[in-house]
Amino acid sequence: ILFRAKHGLLPSGYLFQIILKTCLPTFAHAQFKIGAKANFDLAKWGLVAHVPSFREYMEVGEEEIVACLTLEGIFMSMGKTATKEAYEWRKSRPKLVKALCIKGRVRNDITGYEQYGFPLKEAIRELNKIVADADKTLNEEFLKTVAVGRGVLKAAMHYKKSIK
Repeated sequence: ILFRAKHGLLPSGYLFQIILKTCLPTFAHAQFKIGAKANFDLAKWGLVAHVPSFREYMEVGEEEIVACLTLEGIFMSMGKTATKEAYEWRKSRPKLVKALCIKGRVRNDITGYEQYGFPLKEAIRELNKIVADADKTLNEEFLKTVAVGRGVLKAAMHYKKSIK
């Protein structure tokens, strides 16, 4: 199936349906759909040459980067360590989760700018400031959050380290 998907040999939406039915448990379906909708919104903007405000872009882009879905996957791999409260905590989008989404979105954009050689040194400098603020928020929230266990918070912080 992956070979066919990679080479465009599957009907449109087929791979999406397979992922929904086999790879994601019920509680992650909603987050997967949010990420897919955000991806669709960004593509739609590109097709009609719509340039959103930075705030509008970040609201959609933070979901499109699927940091929340990644956290769902990490929690699933933790087994019973990640309790129902951990999923509810993530779903409530506390500052720590929002900061992970911001960092993921902005780092992804910076990497894209650098990869394609855009002369945007000032923009990249400002985006790096946003990443630094997100890192500061992540560290503060790691120390202050008591709504979930330390294992869940550590997993979120390990995910933070993977976003470069």
